[in-house]
Amino acid sequence: MRHLNSGRKLGVDQSHRIALLRGLTLSLIEHEAIRTTPARAKELRWYADRVVTLAKRGDLAARRKIIQLLGSTESHADGHNRVRSAIERIYSQLVPRYQGRNGGYTQIVRLAERRPGDNAEMCYMRYIPAAEEKKEKGVKKESGKTAKAKSAGSKKKAAAASDKTEAKSDKTEKKTTKAKKKEKED
Repeated sequence: MRHLNSGRKLGVDQSHRIALLRGLTLSLIEHEAIRTTPARAKELRWYADRVVTLAKRGDLAARRKIIQLLGSTESHADGHNRVRSAIERIYSQLVPRYQGRNGGYTQIVRLAERRPGDNAEMCYMRYIPAAEEKKEKGVKKESGKTAKAKSAGSKKKAAAASDKTEAKSDKTEKKTTKAKKKEKED
């Protein structure tokens, strides 16, 4: 029995699994969406959410923990370091996006087509877009009943509001005509 053995083995040994999940996490941070198998995506979900949660804390210990999860920030060659650029991207883009959200920063979308070669099931793993991005792109769709009910409710409200304004304008017109008649009589 697998008591207290959480997580998926993914068919590889421990060091390979850690390297695999680090690489997938870095790719997800860099590209915001990756294509992988559902088992890998489910295991990656913990890493991806944990990195953002730690970054939201904002202290030095959290930054060091992120470095521990993603790997070394030392570069042996001059120039680009993948982990450093990923950490900067986390703090500059992902943390402000999820400031008001407690967990659940990733989404797994299963694909209908399978991987050629071994016929493995595939999915997209991505960070959930910000609320503003959803509104701009028109991704957010309302269900049929609620959309109809909302549009009908908004039409009724608009009609009621226009009726009120018309009634008020009619009352003011009547008052002005009455005032003019009184002036003519005097």
